Amino acid sequence: MKKIKKSSLKKLFIFPLLLASLASCSGNNSNVSGSDETIYVHVLNAEDYIDESLLDVFSEYILERDNKNVVVIWDTYDTNETMYNTLQTGKATYDLICASEYMVQRLANENMLTKLPFESLPNYSNYVSHFLHDPENINPGKMNLLTVNNDEGTTNLGEYAAGYMWGTLGILYNPEYVLNQNGNLFNEDPRFKDLSYDERVEKIIEIFNSDDGYSFLWDDLIAGTQSIKDSMRDTFAVGNFEVFKDYYLNTNDDYEARNEKFNDSSDETIELIKNKLIELKSNIFGFEVDSGKNDIVTQKIGVNLAWSGDAVNSINRGFYADDDWTEEREDPVDLYFAIPSIGANVWMDVWCTPKIDEEGYYDSETYKYTLEFLDFLSTPENAILNVDYNGYTSFITSSNLDNSDTSLSMLAYMLYCYDLSDGDDDEDLSQYDSYDISSFFNFEEEFSVDLSYVSGEIFEDEEVDDRVFTFKKDENGNVPIIIHTDMNSFEGRLLRAQYPNEEDIETLYVMNDFGDQNDRIVQMWEDVKVNPLPLWITITLIVFIVIFIGYLGSYKLIRVAKLKYRKKLREEAKRNN
Repeated sequence: MKKIKKSSLKKLFIFPLLLASLASCSGNNSNVSGSDETIYVHVLNAEDYIDESLLDVFSEYILERDNKNVVVIWDTYDTNETMYNTLQTGKATYDLICASEYMVQRLANENMLTKLPFESLPNYSNYVSHFLHDPENINPGKMNLLTVNNDEGTTNLGEYAAGYMWGTLGILYNPEYVLNQNGNLFNEDPRFKDLSYDERVEKIIEIFNSDDGYSFLWDDLIAGTQSIKDSMRDTFAVGNFEVFKDYYLNTNDDYEARNEKFNDSSDETIELIKNKLIELKSNIFGFEVDSGKNDIVTQKIGVNLAWSGDAVNSINRGFYADDDWTEEREDPVDLYFAIPSIGANVWMDVWCTPKIDEEGYYDSETYKYTLEFLDFLSTPENAILNVDYNGYTSFITSSNLDNSDTSLSMLAYMLYCYDLSDGDDDEDLSQYDSYDISSFFNFEEEFSVDLSYVSGEIFEDEEVDDRVFTFKKDENGNVPIIIHTDMNSFEGRLLRAQYPNEEDIETLYVMNDFGDQNDRIVQMWEDVKVNPLPLWITITLIVFIVIFIGYLGSYKLIRVAKLKYRKKLREEAKRNN
Protein backbone atom coordinates (compact mmCIF):
# COMPACT_ATOMS: atom_id res chain seq x y z
CA MET A 1 0.00 0.00 0.00
CA LYS A 2 1.61 3.23 -1.13
CA LYS A 3 1.67 6.47 0.78
CA ILE A 4 0.19 9.55 -0.84
CA LYS A 5 2.63 12.40 -1.29
CA LYS A 6 1.18 15.35 0.54
CA SER A 7 2.58 17.79 -2.03
CA SER A 8 -0.25 16.68 -4.31
CA LEU A 9 -2.95 17.50 -1.77
CA LYS A 10 -4.42 20.67 -3.23
CA LYS A 11 -4.91 19.12 -6.63
CA LEU A 12 -7.62 16.92 -5.19
CA PHE A 13 -10.13 19.63 -4.46
CA ILE A 14 -10.54 21.55 -7.71
CA PHE A 15 -12.49 18.98 -9.68
CA PRO A 16 -15.87 20.09 -11.00
CA LEU A 17 -17.80 17.37 -9.19
CA LEU A 18 -16.51 18.44 -5.78
CA LEU A 19 -17.17 22.10 -6.50
CA ALA A 20 -20.68 21.42 -7.70
CA SER A 21 -21.48 19.13 -4.77
CA LEU A 22 -20.30 21.56 -2.13
CA ALA A 23 -21.97 24.46 -3.87
CA SER A 24 -25.27 22.58 -3.82
CA CYS A 25 -24.99 22.36 -0.02
CA SER A 26 -24.62 26.10 0.37
CA GLY A 27 -27.90 27.09 -1.26
CA ASN A 28 -28.45 30.81 -1.69
CA ASN A 29 -25.49 31.64 0.53
CA SER A 30 -22.81 30.49 -1.92
CA ASN A 31 -22.05 34.07 -2.98
CA VAL A 32 -22.46 35.92 0.29
CA SER A 33 -20.39 39.01 0.87
CA GLY A 34 -17.16 38.86 2.81
CA SER A 35 -17.08 39.09 6.56
CA ASP A 36 -14.39 39.44 9.20
CA GLU A 37 -16.37 37.15 11.49
CA THR A 38 -14.84 33.69 11.97
CA ILE A 39 -17.14 30.69 12.03
CA TYR A 40 -15.88 27.86 14.21
CA VAL A 41 -16.89 24.25 13.64
CA HIS A 42 -16.01 22.17 16.69
CA VAL A 43 -15.25 18.52 15.94
CA LEU A 44 -14.49 15.67 18.34
CA ASN A 45 -12.85 12.50 17.07
CA ALA A 46 -10.44 9.77 18.12
CA GLU A 47 -6.74 10.54 18.17
CA ASP A 48 -4.65 10.25 15.00
CA TYR A 49 -7.65 9.40 12.82
CA ILE A 50 -7.54 11.97 10.01
CA ASP A 51 -5.06 13.58 7.65
CA GLU A 52 -5.17 16.95 9.40
CA SER A 53 -4.01 18.84 6.30
CA LEU A 54 -7.61 18.40 5.14
CA LEU A 55 -8.77 20.85 7.80
CA ASP A 56 -6.80 23.71 6.24
CA VAL A 57 -7.81 22.72 2.71
CA PHE A 58 -11.47 22.89 3.70
CA SER A 59 -11.02 26.34 5.24
CA GLU A 60 -9.18 27.58 2.14
CA TYR A 61 -11.87 26.27 -0.16
CA ILE A 62 -14.71 27.93 1.78
CA LEU A 63 -12.79 31.21 1.95
CA GLU A 64 -12.29 31.16 -1.81
CA ARG A 65 -15.86 30.12 -2.60
CA ASP A 66 -17.89 32.03 0.01
CA ASN A 67 -15.40 34.59 1.29
CA LYS A 68 -16.08 33.18 4.76
CA ASN A 69 -13.54 32.44 7.47
CA VAL A 70 -14.43 28.93 8.60
CA VAL A 71 -12.06 27.23 11.04
CA VAL A 72 -12.38 23.59 12.10
CA ILE A 73 -11.41 23.14 15.74
CA TRP A 74 -10.29 19.52 16.07
CA ASP A 75 -10.38 17.94 19.54
CA THR A 76 -9.62 14.31 20.33
CA TYR A 77 -10.47 11.68 22.92
CA ASP A 78 -8.83 8.40 23.92
CA THR A 79 -11.85 6.13 24.40
CA ASN A 80 -15.54 6.17 23.53
CA GLU A 81 -16.37 6.21 27.22
CA THR A 82 -14.28 9.36 27.73
CA MET A 83 -16.14 11.00 24.86
CA TYR A 84 -19.48 9.96 26.35
CA ASN A 85 -18.61 11.43 29.75
CA THR A 86 -17.49 14.68 28.10
CA LEU A 87 -20.86 15.07 26.37
CA GLN A 88 -22.83 14.08 29.46
CA THR A 89 -21.13 16.58 31.73
CA GLY A 90 -21.69 19.39 29.23
CA LYS A 91 -18.17 20.72 29.82
CA ALA A 92 -17.75 21.16 26.06
CA THR A 93 -20.11 21.55 23.12
CA TYR A 94 -19.39 20.05 19.71
CA ASP A 95 -21.02 20.48 16.33
CA LEU A 96 -19.82 17.13 15.00
CA ILE A 97 -18.49 14.01 16.69
CA CYS A 98 -17.14 10.70 15.46
CA ALA A 99 -17.47 7.63 17.66
CA SER A 100 -18.05 3.89 17.48
CA GLU A 101 -21.47 2.71 16.46
CA TYR A 102 -22.46 1.29 19.85
CA MET A 103 -21.68 4.56 21.60
CA VAL A 104 -23.55 6.63 19.03
CA GLN A 105 -26.46 4.20 19.44
CA ARG A 106 -26.39 4.93 23.18
CA LEU A 107 -26.33 8.68 22.57
CA ALA A 108 -29.27 8.42 20.18
CA ASN A 109 -31.22 6.28 22.64
CA GLU A 110 -30.67 8.95 25.29
CA ASN A 111 -31.98 11.76 23.03
CA MET A 112 -28.56 13.41 22.77
CA LEU A 113 -28.41 13.48 18.95
CA THR A 114 -30.32 14.96 16.04
CA LYS A 115 -31.15 13.13 12.82
CA LEU A 116 -28.95 14.01 9.85
CA PRO A 117 -30.45 15.77 6.82
CA PHE A 118 -28.97 13.52 4.12
CA GLU A 119 -30.40 15.75 1.40
CA SER A 120 -27.69 18.20 2.51
CA LEU A 121 -25.00 15.52 2.18
CA PRO A 122 -24.98 14.73 -1.57
CA ASN A 123 -21.44 13.35 -1.65
CA TYR A 124 -22.09 11.00 1.23
CA SER A 125 -25.40 9.83 -0.22
CA ASN A 126 -23.84 9.20 -3.63
CA TYR A 127 -20.67 7.44 -2.52
CA VAL A 128 -21.43 5.57 0.70
CA SER A 129 -21.34 1.79 0.31
CA HIS A 130 -24.85 0.39 0.59
CA PHE A 131 -23.34 -2.71 2.18
CA LEU A 132 -22.74 -0.48 5.20
CA HIS A 133 -25.42 2.20 5.05
CA ASP A 134 -28.27 3.22 2.79
CA PRO A 135 -29.64 6.59 3.93
CA GLU A 136 -32.88 5.91 2.02
CA ASN A 137 -33.33 2.47 3.62
CA ILE A 138 -33.97 0.91 0.21
CA ASN A 139 -31.20 -1.64 0.69
CA PRO A 140 -30.40 -1.39 4.41
CA GLY A 141 -26.75 -1.82 5.32
CA LYS A 142 -25.02 -2.96 8.48
CA MET A 143 -25.52 0.36 10.24
CA ASN A 144 -29.26 0.20 9.60
CA LEU A 145 -29.42 -2.96 11.72
CA LEU A 146 -28.78 -0.98 14.91
CA THR A 147 -32.05 0.06 16.52
CA VAL A 148 -32.69 3.40 18.18
CA ASN A 149 -35.49 3.87 20.71
CA ASN A 150 -35.99 7.39 22.04
CA ASP A 151 -38.57 10.14 22.40
CA GLU A 152 -38.92 10.35 18.62
CA GLY A 153 -39.93 6.69 18.39
CA THR A 154 -38.21 3.58 17.08
CA THR A 155 -35.94 3.83 14.07
CA ASN A 156 -32.41 2.79 13.09
CA LEU A 157 -29.00 4.32 13.66
CA GLY A 158 -28.68 5.08 9.96
CA GLU A 159 -30.98 8.08 10.40
CA TYR A 160 -28.66 9.63 12.99
CA ALA A 161 -25.23 8.75 11.66
CA ALA A 162 -23.01 8.99 8.59
CA GLY A 163 -20.24 6.44 8.30
CA TYR A 164 -16.53 7.29 8.43
CA MET A 165 -14.36 4.17 8.82
CA TRP A 166 -15.20 0.54 9.41
CA GLY A 167 -13.53 -2.81 9.77
CA THR A 168 -13.58 -6.17 11.44
CA LEU A 169 -12.08 -7.81 14.48
CA GLY A 170 -9.78 -10.63 13.48
CA ILE A 171 -6.51 -12.38 14.22
CA LEU A 172 -3.17 -10.89 13.20
CA TYR A 173 -0.42 -13.49 13.30
CA ASN A 174 3.12 -14.47 12.34
CA PRO A 175 3.11 -18.25 11.75
CA GLU A 176 6.91 -18.48 11.66
CA TYR A 177 7.24 -16.81 15.07
CA VAL A 178 4.79 -19.29 16.59
CA LEU A 179 6.68 -22.24 15.09
CA ASN A 180 10.03 -20.95 16.23
CA GLN A 181 8.79 -20.33 19.79
CA ASN A 182 6.86 -23.56 20.34
CA GLY A 183 8.44 -25.88 17.78
CA ASN A 184 8.71 -28.84 20.16
CA LEU A 185 4.96 -28.81 20.76
CA PHE A 186 4.32 -28.88 17.00
CA ASN A 187 6.62 -31.89 16.69
CA GLU A 188 4.30 -33.85 18.96
CA ASP A 189 0.93 -32.65 17.62
CA PRO A 190 -0.70 -35.13 15.17
CA ARG A 191 -1.88 -32.25 12.96
CA PHE A 192 1.68 -31.03 12.42
CA LYS A 193 4.29 -33.64 13.31
CA ASP A 194 4.53 -35.19 9.83
CA LEU A 195 4.60 -31.85 8.00
CA SER A 196 7.59 -29.89 6.74
CA TYR A 197 8.28 -26.39 8.07
CA ASP A 198 6.60 -24.71 5.08
CA GLU A 199 3.65 -27.08 5.32
CA ARG A 200 3.29 -26.19 8.99
CA VAL A 201 3.15 -22.49 8.08
CA GLU A 202 0.38 -23.24 5.58
CA LYS A 203 -1.46 -25.33 8.15
CA ILE A 204 -1.42 -22.50 10.70
CA ILE A 205 -2.79 -20.11 8.06
CA GLU A 206 -5.50 -22.64 7.22
CA ILE A 207 -6.55 -23.09 10.85
CA PHE A 208 -6.76 -19.37 11.67
CA ASN A 209 -9.02 -18.83 8.64
CA SER A 210 -11.22 -21.82 9.39
CA ASP A 211 -14.17 -22.37 11.71
CA ASP A 212 -11.56 -23.25 14.36
CA GLY A 213 -9.78 -19.89 14.05
CA TYR A 214 -10.85 -18.54 17.42
CA SER A 215 -10.57 -21.96 19.09
CA PHE A 216 -6.90 -22.01 18.14
CA LEU A 217 -6.35 -19.11 20.56
CA TRP A 218 -7.03 -21.61 23.36
CA ASP A 219 -4.63 -24.19 21.87
CA ASP A 220 -1.44 -25.08 23.80
CA LEU A 221 0.51 -24.79 20.54
CA ILE A 222 0.43 -20.99 20.72
CA ALA A 223 0.64 -20.64 24.50
CA GLY A 224 2.54 -17.54 25.56
CA THR A 225 2.86 -16.14 22.04
CA GLN A 226 -0.30 -14.05 21.88
CA SER A 227 -1.85 -10.91 23.32
CA ILE A 228 -5.52 -9.99 23.31
CA LYS A 229 -7.33 -6.68 23.46
CA ASP A 230 -8.00 -5.14 26.84
CA SER A 231 -11.50 -4.45 25.52
CA MET A 232 -14.58 -6.06 26.97
CA ARG A 233 -16.60 -5.78 23.73
CA ASP A 234 -13.98 -7.36 21.48
CA THR A 235 -13.13 -10.19 23.84
CA PHE A 236 -16.83 -10.71 24.57
CA ALA A 237 -17.35 -11.22 20.82
CA VAL A 238 -14.58 -13.83 20.67
CA GLY A 239 -15.98 -15.54 23.75
CA ASN A 240 -19.42 -15.60 22.12
CA PHE A 241 -18.09 -17.40 19.04
CA GLU A 242 -16.34 -19.98 21.22
CA VAL A 243 -19.22 -20.59 23.63
CA PHE A 244 -21.80 -20.90 20.84
CA LYS A 245 -19.52 -22.49 18.27
CA ASP A 246 -21.78 -25.50 17.71
CA TYR A 247 -24.73 -23.20 17.14
CA TYR A 248 -23.01 -21.10 14.46
CA LEU A 249 -21.70 -24.20 12.66
CA ASN A 250 -24.94 -26.17 12.64
CA THR A 251 -27.82 -23.70 12.63
CA ASN A 252 -30.14 -23.06 9.72
CA ASP A 253 -31.18 -19.71 11.19
CA ASP A 254 -31.16 -16.68 8.94
CA TYR A 255 -28.75 -13.77 9.40
CA GLU A 256 -31.12 -11.80 11.64
CA ALA A 257 -31.45 -14.68 14.11
CA ARG A 258 -27.70 -15.33 14.11
CA ASN A 259 -27.00 -11.65 14.69
CA GLU A 260 -29.40 -11.80 17.65
CA LYS A 261 -27.43 -14.74 19.04
CA PHE A 262 -24.26 -12.75 18.62
CA ASN A 263 -25.84 -10.03 20.79
CA ASP A 264 -26.98 -12.40 23.55
CA SER A 265 -26.02 -10.69 26.82
CA SER A 266 -28.16 -12.66 29.25
CA ASP A 267 -26.79 -13.39 32.71
CA GLU A 268 -26.23 -17.04 31.77
CA THR A 269 -24.32 -16.13 28.60
CA ILE A 270 -22.17 -13.58 30.45
CA GLU A 271 -21.16 -16.25 32.97
CA LEU A 272 -20.34 -18.78 30.23
CA ILE A 273 -18.23 -16.26 28.33
CA LYS A 274 -16.46 -15.14 31.50
CA ASN A 275 -15.37 -18.69 32.28
CA LYS A 276 -14.23 -19.24 28.71
CA LEU A 277 -12.16 -16.05 28.74
CA ILE A 278 -10.59 -17.01 32.07
CA GLU A 279 -9.43 -20.21 30.36
CA LEU A 280 -7.99 -18.13 27.53
CA LYS A 281 -6.12 -15.93 29.98
CA SER A 282 -3.84 -18.82 30.91
CA ASN A 283 -2.73 -19.06 27.27
CA ILE A 284 -1.78 -15.44 26.58
CA PHE A 285 1.29 -13.27 26.91
CA GLY A 286 -0.82 -10.38 28.18
CA PHE A 287 -3.55 -7.80 27.56
CA GLU A 288 -2.99 -4.72 25.43
CA VAL A 289 -4.89 -1.73 24.05
CA ASP A 290 -2.59 -0.21 21.45
CA SER A 291 0.81 -1.88 21.80
CA GLY A 292 -0.04 -5.14 20.07
CA LYS A 293 0.28 -3.73 16.56
CA ASN A 294 3.89 -2.77 17.35
CA ASP A 295 4.78 -5.81 19.49
CA ILE A 296 3.97 -8.20 16.66
CA VAL A 297 6.21 -6.27 14.26
CA THR A 298 9.12 -6.25 16.73
CA GLN A 299 8.39 -9.95 17.35
CA LYS A 300 7.67 -9.76 21.06
CA ILE A 301 4.51 -11.72 20.23
CA GLY A 302 3.35 -13.81 17.29
CA VAL A 303 -0.46 -13.59 17.56
CA ASN A 304 -2.68 -10.60 18.29
CA LEU A 305 -6.43 -10.12 18.47
CA ALA A 306 -6.54 -7.07 16.23
CA TRP A 307 -8.73 -4.56 14.47
CA SER A 308 -8.36 -4.68 10.70
CA GLY A 309 -6.94 -1.16 10.45
CA ASP A 310 -4.20 -1.96 12.95
CA ALA A 311 -3.52 -5.15 10.99
CA VAL A 312 -2.96 -3.09 7.82
CA ASN A 313 -0.55 -0.87 9.72
CA SER A 314 1.39 -3.85 11.11
CA ILE A 315 1.54 -5.74 7.81
CA ASN A 316 2.94 -2.61 6.15
CA ARG A 317 5.51 -2.03 8.89
CA GLY A 318 6.60 -5.63 8.75
CA PHE A 319 7.26 -5.24 5.03
CA TYR A 320 8.74 -1.74 4.90
CA ALA A 321 11.80 -0.41 6.71
CA ASP A 322 10.78 3.27 6.76
CA ASP A 323 7.79 5.29 7.93
CA ASP A 324 7.00 6.42 4.38
CA TRP A 325 6.58 2.79 3.27
CA THR A 326 8.94 3.09 0.34
CA GLU A 327 12.00 1.02 1.35
CA GLU A 328 11.47 -2.71 1.73
CA ARG A 329 13.04 -4.56 4.66
CA GLU A 330 15.94 -6.87 3.88
CA ASP A 331 14.39 -9.43 6.23
CA PRO A 332 10.64 -8.75 6.23
CA VAL A 333 8.29 -9.90 8.97
CA ASP A 334 5.49 -11.70 7.14
CA LEU A 335 2.23 -11.01 8.97
CA TYR A 336 -1.21 -12.34 8.09
CA PHE A 337 -4.74 -11.29 9.05
CA ALA A 338 -7.49 -13.87 9.43
CA ILE A 339 -11.24 -13.53 9.71
CA PRO A 340 -12.22 -17.00 10.97
CA SER A 341 -14.93 -18.44 8.76
CA ILE A 342 -17.24 -18.95 11.73
CA GLY A 343 -17.75 -15.18 11.81
CA ALA A 344 -16.48 -11.82 12.99
CA ASN A 345 -17.62 -8.57 14.52
CA VAL A 346 -17.96 -5.70 12.06
CA TRP A 347 -17.40 -2.36 13.79
CA MET A 348 -18.19 1.12 12.48
CA ASP A 349 -16.96 4.58 13.42
CA VAL A 350 -19.59 7.12 12.42
CA TRP A 351 -20.30 10.85 12.38
CA CYS A 352 -23.23 12.38 14.23
CA THR A 353 -24.46 15.79 15.36
CA PRO A 354 -25.14 16.32 19.08
CA LYS A 355 -28.42 17.97 20.01
CA ILE A 356 -27.79 21.66 20.72
CA ASP A 357 -30.52 23.58 22.55
CA GLU A 358 -29.66 26.98 21.19
CA GLU A 359 -32.31 29.05 19.44
CA GLY A 360 -31.62 29.38 15.74
CA TYR A 361 -28.66 26.97 15.77
CA TYR A 362 -30.01 24.70 13.04
CA ASP A 363 -30.49 27.71 10.76
CA SER A 364 -27.03 29.06 11.53
CA GLU A 365 -23.96 29.14 9.35
CA THR A 366 -22.15 27.04 11.94
CA TYR A 367 -24.55 24.16 11.35
CA LYS A 368 -24.48 24.69 7.58
CA TYR A 369 -20.67 24.48 7.44
CA THR A 370 -20.68 21.52 9.83
CA LEU A 371 -22.67 19.59 7.26
CA GLU A 372 -20.46 20.86 4.45
CA PHE A 373 -17.37 19.66 6.28
CA LEU A 374 -18.91 16.21 6.77
CA ASP A 375 -19.80 16.07 3.07
CA PHE A 376 -16.33 17.34 2.18
CA LEU A 377 -14.80 14.32 3.93
CA SER A 378 -17.14 12.08 1.93
CA THR A 379 -15.66 12.71 -1.52
CA PRO A 380 -13.68 9.71 -2.80
CA GLU A 381 -10.42 11.70 -3.06
CA ASN A 382 -10.59 12.87 0.54
CA ALA A 383 -11.61 9.41 1.67
CA ILE A 384 -8.49 8.07 -0.09
CA LEU A 385 -6.32 10.52 1.84
CA ASN A 386 -7.73 9.37 5.15
CA VAL A 387 -7.57 5.67 4.26
CA ASP A 388 -3.96 6.06 3.21
CA TYR A 389 -3.19 7.99 6.40
CA ASN A 390 -4.73 5.67 8.99
CA GLY A 391 -4.94 2.29 7.25
CA TYR A 392 -8.62 1.77 7.96
CA THR A 393 -11.39 1.19 5.42
CA SER A 394 -13.70 4.00 4.41
CA PHE A 395 -17.49 3.92 4.19
CA ILE A 396 -16.95 5.83 0.94
CA THR A 397 -16.39 3.68 -2.12
CA SER A 398 -17.10 4.68 -5.70
CA SER A 399 -20.07 5.19 -7.96
CA ASN A 400 -20.44 5.19 -11.72
CA LEU A 401 -23.17 7.83 -11.60
CA ASP A 402 -21.20 9.93 -14.09
CA ASN A 403 -18.20 7.65 -14.86
CA SER A 404 -15.83 10.50 -13.97
CA ASP A 405 -12.36 9.98 -12.57
CA THR A 406 -13.59 11.45 -9.30
CA SER A 407 -16.50 9.01 -9.06
CA LEU A 408 -14.28 6.02 -9.73
CA SER A 409 -11.20 7.11 -7.81
CA MET A 410 -11.63 4.87 -4.73
CA LEU A 411 -11.84 1.77 -6.91
CA ALA A 412 -8.90 3.04 -8.97
CA TYR A 413 -6.94 3.45 -5.74
CA MET A 414 -7.66 -0.15 -4.74
CA LEU A 415 -6.68 -1.47 -8.15
CA TYR A 416 -3.52 0.62 -8.08
CA CYS A 417 -2.54 -0.76 -4.67
CA TYR A 418 -3.56 -4.39 -4.98
CA ASP A 419 -4.23 -5.66 -8.53
CA LEU A 420 -1.24 -7.49 -10.01
CA SER A 421 -2.63 -7.98 -13.53
CA ASP A 422 -1.95 -5.66 -16.45
CA GLY A 423 -5.61 -4.89 -17.15
CA ASP A 424 -5.70 -6.35 -20.65
CA ASP A 425 -8.80 -8.28 -21.66
CA ASP A 426 -6.62 -10.89 -23.39
CA GLU A 427 -4.43 -11.56 -20.35
CA ASP A 428 -4.42 -15.04 -18.83
CA LEU A 429 -5.97 -14.32 -15.44
CA SER A 430 -5.77 -17.91 -14.21
CA GLN A 431 -2.33 -17.13 -12.76
CA TYR A 432 -3.95 -14.86 -10.16
CA ASP A 433 -6.40 -15.28 -7.30
CA SER A 434 -9.74 -13.64 -8.08
CA TYR A 435 -10.93 -11.60 -5.11
CA ASP A 436 -14.54 -10.45 -5.33
CA ILE A 437 -15.35 -7.13 -3.62
CA SER A 438 -18.62 -6.45 -5.46
CA SER A 439 -20.65 -6.16 -2.26
CA PHE A 440 -18.96 -2.92 -1.25
CA PHE A 441 -19.63 -0.92 -4.43
CA ASN A 442 -22.72 0.63 -5.98
CA PHE A 443 -22.15 -0.05 -9.68
CA GLU A 444 -25.04 -0.69 -12.06
CA GLU A 445 -23.55 0.05 -15.48
CA GLU A 446 -20.44 -1.15 -17.31
CA PHE A 447 -17.43 1.17 -17.00
CA SER A 448 -13.66 1.52 -17.31
CA VAL A 449 -11.12 2.78 -14.79
CA ASP A 450 -7.91 4.54 -15.83
CA LEU A 451 -5.23 4.21 -13.14
CA SER A 452 -3.16 7.08 -14.53
CA TYR A 453 -5.57 9.39 -12.70
CA VAL A 454 -4.60 7.90 -9.34
CA SER A 455 -0.88 7.40 -9.95
CA GLY A 456 -0.36 10.68 -11.80
CA GLU A 457 -2.77 13.09 -10.14
CA ILE A 458 -3.02 11.76 -6.60
CA PHE A 459 0.27 9.97 -6.01
CA GLU A 460 2.37 12.03 -8.45
CA ASP A 461 4.39 8.94 -9.34
CA GLU A 462 7.34 9.48 -11.64
CA GLU A 463 6.28 6.34 -13.51
CA VAL A 464 2.58 6.82 -14.18
CA ASP A 465 0.50 3.65 -14.02
CA ASP A 466 -1.46 3.72 -17.27
CA ARG A 467 -3.36 0.45 -16.83
CA VAL A 468 -7.04 0.55 -17.78
CA PHE A 469 -9.54 -1.90 -16.29
CA THR A 470 -12.93 -2.60 -17.84
CA PHE A 471 -15.83 -3.97 -15.81
CA LYS A 472 -18.72 -5.56 -17.67
CA LYS A 473 -22.08 -7.00 -16.74
CA ASP A 474 -22.37 -10.73 -16.14
CA GLU A 475 -25.15 -13.02 -17.31
CA ASN A 476 -27.32 -11.86 -14.39
CA GLY A 477 -26.98 -8.19 -15.28
CA ASN A 478 -24.65 -7.44 -12.38
CA VAL A 479 -21.25 -5.72 -12.59
CA PRO A 480 -18.80 -7.91 -10.62
CA ILE A 481 -15.79 -6.11 -9.17
CA ILE A 482 -12.87 -8.53 -9.14
CA ILE A 483 -9.30 -7.78 -8.07
CA HIS A 484 -6.68 -10.16 -9.45
CA THR A 485 -3.87 -10.72 -6.99
CA ASP A 486 -1.93 -13.35 -5.05
CA MET A 487 -3.62 -13.70 -1.67
CA ASN A 488 -0.37 -14.88 -0.07
CA SER A 489 1.52 -11.86 -1.38
CA PHE A 490 1.99 -8.62 0.49
CA GLU A 491 -0.73 -6.97 -1.64
CA GLY A 492 -3.15 -9.83 -1.14
CA ARG A 493 -2.71 -9.88 2.62
CA LEU A 494 -3.43 -6.16 2.83
CA LEU A 495 -6.50 -6.50 0.63
CA ARG A 496 -7.76 -9.35 2.80
CA ALA A 497 -7.45 -7.17 5.90
CA GLN A 498 -9.24 -4.19 4.39
CA TYR A 499 -12.08 -5.91 2.55
CA PRO A 500 -13.60 -9.23 3.68
CA ASN A 501 -14.35 -11.58 0.81
CA GLU A 502 -17.78 -12.56 -0.46
CA GLU A 503 -17.83 -15.70 1.69
CA ASP A 504 -17.45 -13.59 4.85
CA ILE A 505 -20.37 -11.27 4.19
CA GLU A 506 -23.05 -13.44 5.78
CA THR A 507 -20.99 -14.00 8.93
CA LEU A 508 -20.11 -10.37 9.73
CA TYR A 509 -22.22 -9.48 12.75
CA VAL A 510 -23.07 -6.12 14.29
CA MET A 511 -22.85 -5.73 18.06
CA ASN A 512 -25.39 -3.51 19.78
CA ASP A 513 -24.77 -1.41 22.85
CA PHE A 514 -25.22 -3.69 25.86
CA GLY A 515 -27.80 -1.34 27.41
CA ASP A 516 -28.97 -2.46 30.85
CA GLN A 517 -26.43 -5.28 30.86
CA ASN A 518 -23.45 -3.00 30.33
CA ASP A 519 -22.54 -2.86 34.03
CA ARG A 520 -22.70 -6.65 34.32
CA ILE A 521 -20.36 -7.09 31.36
CA VAL A 522 -17.98 -4.47 32.77
CA GLN A 523 -17.87 -6.51 35.98
CA MET A 524 -17.41 -9.70 33.96
CA TRP A 525 -14.37 -8.23 32.25
CA GLU A 526 -12.89 -7.06 35.56
CA ASP A 527 -13.38 -10.58 36.93
CA VAL A 528 -11.51 -11.99 33.93
CA LYS A 529 -8.58 -9.62 34.32
CA VAL A 530 -8.17 -9.96 38.11
CA ASN A 531 -8.94 -13.68 38.22
CA PRO A 532 -6.24 -15.60 40.14
CA LEU A 533 -3.29 -16.74 38.08
CA PRO A 534 -3.49 -20.13 36.34
CA LEU A 535 -2.55 -23.10 38.54
CA TRP A 536 0.70 -23.85 36.72
CA ILE A 537 1.88 -20.27 37.15
CA THR A 538 0.86 -20.31 40.83
CA ILE A 539 2.80 -23.56 41.43
CA THR A 540 5.83 -22.16 39.60
CA LEU A 541 5.77 -19.02 41.75
CA ILE A 542 5.43 -21.04 44.97
CA VAL A 543 8.34 -23.30 44.01
CA PHE A 544 10.43 -20.24 43.13
CA ILE A 545 9.60 -18.55 46.42
CA VAL A 546 10.42 -21.73 48.41
CA ILE A 547 13.73 -22.12 46.60
CA PHE A 548 14.51 -18.44 47.08
CA ILE A 549 13.68 -18.56 50.79
CA GLY A 550 15.68 -21.74 51.13
CA TYR A 551 18.61 -20.08 49.41
CA LEU A 552 18.41 -17.07 51.73
CA GLY A 553 18.17 -19.36 54.75
CA SER A 554 21.12 -21.47 53.63
CA TYR A 555 23.13 -18.37 52.86
CA LYS A 556 22.44 -17.01 56.35
CA LEU A 557 23.35 -20.29 58.05
CA ILE A 558 26.58 -20.55 56.07
CA ARG A 559 27.44 -16.95 56.88
CA VAL A 560 26.83 -17.53 60.61
CA ALA A 561 28.95 -20.68 60.52
CA LYS A 562 31.78 -18.80 58.81
CA LEU A 563 31.64 -16.01 61.40
CA LYS A 564 31.78 -18.55 64.24
CA TYR A 565 34.71 -20.31 62.59
CA ARG A 566 36.64 -17.05 62.14
CA LYS A 567 35.94 -16.08 65.75
CA LYS A 568 37.27 -19.44 66.89
CA LEU A 569 40.44 -18.94 64.83
CA ARG A 570 41.00 -15.48 66.35
CA GLU A 571 40.57 -16.86 69.89
CA GLU A 572 43.04 -19.70 69.23
CA ALA A 573 45.53 -17.19 67.80
CA LYS A 574 45.28 -15.07 70.99
CA ARG A 575 45.89 -18.11 73.24
CA ASN A 576 48.91 -19.16 71.18
CA ASN A 577 50.40 -15.67 71.50
